[in-house]
Amino acid sequence: MKKLLLFVFTALGLAACADDDLATSPSDQPTPSADTIHLGTVLGGNSSPTYQLKLYNRCSDELRLTSITLRHAATSGFRMNVDGMNGTSFTNSNLLRIAQGDSLFIFVEATFGDSFEETYHTDYVDIVCNQRTQTVVLDAESEKVEILRAPVITSNTLWQRGKKVQIYDSLVVAEGVTLTLEDSVTLYLHDKANLVVHGTLWAQGKLGAPVTLRGDRTDKMFDNLAYDGLPSQWGNLYIDEKARNCRFDYTDIRGMNEGIFIDSTEVVFSNCHIRNSSANLLTCHMTSMTMQNCELSNASNSLLDLFGGSYDITHCTLANFNFWKATSVAAVHLCNLDTAAARYTPLEKCTFLNTIVWGRWMDTDVFPEYFKVALSQDALGNVAFADSVFAYRFDHCLLRADGYDDDDFIQTVWNEDPLFRLIDHANYSYDFHLQEDSPARAAGAPEGASACPADLDGELRPDIPSIGCYQYKE
Repeated sequence: MKKLLLFVFTALGLAACADDDLATSPSDQPTPSADTIHLGTVLGGNSSPTYQLKLYNRCSDELRLTSITLRHAATSGFRMNVDGMNGTSFTNSNLLRIAQGDSLFIFVEATFGDSFEETYHTDYVDIVCNQRTQTVVLDAESEKVEILRAPVITSNTLWQRGKKVQIYDSLVVAEGVTLTLEDSVTLYLHDKANLVVHGTLWAQGKLGAPVTLRGDRTDKMFDNLAYDGLPSQWGNLYIDEKARNCRFDYTDIRGMNEGIFIDSTEVVFSNCHIRNSSANLLTCHMTSMTMQNCELSNASNSLLDLFGGSYDITHCTLANFNFWKATSVAAVHLCNLDTAAARYTPLEKCTFLNTIVWGRWMDTDVFPEYFKVALSQDALGNVAFADSVFAYRFDHCLLRADGYDDDDFIQTVWNEDPLFRLIDHANYSYDFHLQEDSPARAAGAPEGASACPADLDGELRPDIPSIGCYQYKE
């Protein structure tokens, strides 16, 4: 069913006055704050946020409106509430007065159910005053979604191309089964909902048709800031040690509260956007991870927090310009000890190739933290230490750090601004493509172009590629 609510009342109260003080000329009209109210995209079965329209009386006397009416209320399923009264058309002259210098508010919202086939909806609020009619257009788009509450995937399941699912509570993939998401599938996760994987999750996005994991708010916090571009819209993606062969191709994951957590398993990220977390963006414990052509951006803590394991990270851009709070940790943190779980986490391999690591908060955005781990102590006080497995290498990378090249840092671009195309903190808008004068341009190793012949946009790389997930192009 399709519904639209309107609540109407005067902002400063109704002032009693004599009819002689009324503005009665046809030219005396209320001034709407907008001629069209866009309600945005509304998920099927969900109500839109409430939007506001104001009618100002800028005349020299009080205005008396003849009526406020929803034009197609009889057939559209819209409803209206005026000063606490339900109805579809209001003509009470005492109710519809606007004092000089005062204003009248109209609040609108909408709900679209599964019975509606159209995706674009329009209705009209007709405002009659002094024998003239003004019309305010109401429009909205709707998306059909399947609503699931605490679903558990217990058998191999395929969600086909274009499917849209709204998740309440959490979505759980049971051990030993696979959930496959074809290209253009969108998961709208409700506030605090998690995606928990004990089995296999395979996101099969394509260039221009990604799989999307995002929050379910489609409105805006401010006119220039959509909730979809903010963190803390849903919980986290958790892939535990029981999971096997999880893979994300052309997948857009955004708006998390606690980011992605992967524990003691293997996973592949290829051509992904991962952004906006209120904690770490991606935390790995003893994980085997391959990551290629990925953009990771904006978290309140680290973008990559790696505790042991084995990692191959090629042609990625890691950029932390989080503005919700000042970040006090490096964008990339490598460690061989999980202090929270009190376990040794040897870093067997961690190779960054042709990758940018840059942020706005830290002078050094790469922090290898090595602990000498004591395994035992004999009666004489002799301590046996764990093998010092802490292997990492940055090869042809641009890093926000001061340093020098050695066996661990090869052909590094040290502490030179990568000159991203757009950094707009005021609107929380970022474009991590490279400008013409970027020091990352034509500074990569040929091995990266061999491993990733095309960039995140599908642009072919030359033999000497740009560093990062985007090949420079004019």
